[in-house]
Amino acid sequence: MKQKAWLARIVAAVAAPMLLPACAFALEGASAADRTVVLPEGVDEAAFGDNTVYYDGKYYATLTDALEGVFMSSPEGVAELYCKPGADVGGMTHGHVADSMVIYGNGAQVTSGERDLELDKYKHNRVTGKQDAAAGAFLEKDVTVTVKSLDGIAAWGERNTAHTINLVFEDCKDMQRIYFTNTANKEGVINISLDGCSFDGTADGDLVANVGTTVYSNANGDISIKNTEFKEIALALNINHKSTGVQNIAIENCTFIDCATEQGPSAAATKTYGAPLRIVSQPGAVTNLSVSNSEFVLSEGRTSLGNGDILLGDGRADAGEVQGTVTLAMTGTAADVMVQKKGYFGASGEVADAAQGSMTGVAESDVVKPSEDDHFVVDAHDSVELVGAKDATCTEEGYTGDKVCTVCGKVVEQGSAIEKLAHSYKDGICTVCGAEDPDYVAPQKPSGPSDPENDSAGEGNGSATLPQTGDASFAIAGLALIALAASAVFAFVFRKRMQL
Repeated sequence: MKQKAWLARIVAAVAAPMLLPACAFALEGASAADRTVVLPEGVDEAAFGDNTVYYDGKYYATLTDALEGVFMSSPEGVAELYCKPGADVGGMTHGHVADSMVIYGNGAQVTSGERDLELDKYKHNRVTGKQDAAAGAFLEKDVTVTVKSLDGIAAWGERNTAHTINLVFEDCKDMQRIYFTNTANKEGVINISLDGCSFDGTADGDLVANVGTTVYSNANGDISIKNTEFKEIALALNINHKSTGVQNIAIENCTFIDCATEQGPSAAATKTYGAPLRIVSQPGAVTNLSVSNSEFVLSEGRTSLGNGDILLGDGRADAGEVQGTVTLAMTGTAADVMVQKKGYFGASGEVADAAQGSMTGVAESDVVKPSEDDHFVVDAHDSVELVGAKDATCTEEGYTGDKVCTVCGKVVEQGSAIEKLAHSYKDGICTVCGAEDPDYVAPQKPSGPSDPENDSAGEGNGSATLPQTGDASFAIAGLALIALAASAVFAFVFRKRMQL
């Protein structure tokens, strides 16, 4: 019985990975480098045959067909669609979406048509799956649509309801566009998230983006774009906020290459408002833009349309005299920021009143703070504090301290080192740190009187002991004088005798 139990445990451990709802493995091939394939249990690439999309036990020839299958199934939860790894899932124009779903693209491509998922634009019938203005319905609930590693994809629609739309795109390359308007219903919120995606407007690209605008929304909501590249687009981000409410936009670690240039295909049509980032808000609307660690690049031979890298406000002749609130916060980004008001451009597209526009060059090290009155201000670092100051000691160097902006945290002025102090020695020891003085010489003690007990001329040795009368040198000198006098007397007496 114990052997059977152990055998059962081993079998379970081996089989466990096979029982996961989806299997993930690295997708091989040049077009799918560094991507992960996700497929449900029991489904591998061979199982697709000539089909390209799997959903809920059924294989579909195209993504459009699979989306229709989802819509007709009226899923209660989140529908999961799996594309055949690296496949062409067919052309698509306005593939209808009205339910929350996750599309695992697995490096597949939408190759033709407008390549877009359509939301809240057309009424569809859940029985037939087809567009039906009479018996169909617009969006009936809040939805979240997540698309992973599906190249060439797009999203498009017009808000006809007040339901919230959440769009999430991850690792989708060569996207076509994301474009939503709210002319019919200004209450509907749309949140857009892009991470690790790209839009390429070059004519030689396999899947060309919409060269005019790639991301557009005039509805309330949050827009987050991270780690995404835009190339040769007239307006990578084109925002004209027309709802009474708040729109928050965050751009992080993005690159804009040759966007809004005189050499671009949309230059003539967009010269009065073209910029990599263009932000406009209508009266009553608030749009807050933040940009961090991003880069605006112009290749050799390319020139800007002249509206800056970031354009705030509408300077066209037919723009509103009063416009909404647009603010900018920015760090780690070098950019030309232009603010325009109505009348900067004339009716024919020429610059009519230069006073209605202003250009500010912002360095990568500058910190831009939002301002409701002036759109933004470049932090002058006029409020600083001393940070890291330290007194020198006899064991360690000191530091004068850095002057740091209290607003943005930038080091305005860097401090310097302070030399060590000298040791303070007393009796060969530093009174501060206890270090020994290497040059210290201890004073010698004076010699004392002889010890009579150890004197070799003491009692019992048969020798007379001389009285201790002070310094012995005086005694020796006295004896020498006596001897000298005795010698003189002897010499005198000897001379007298010789005379006689």
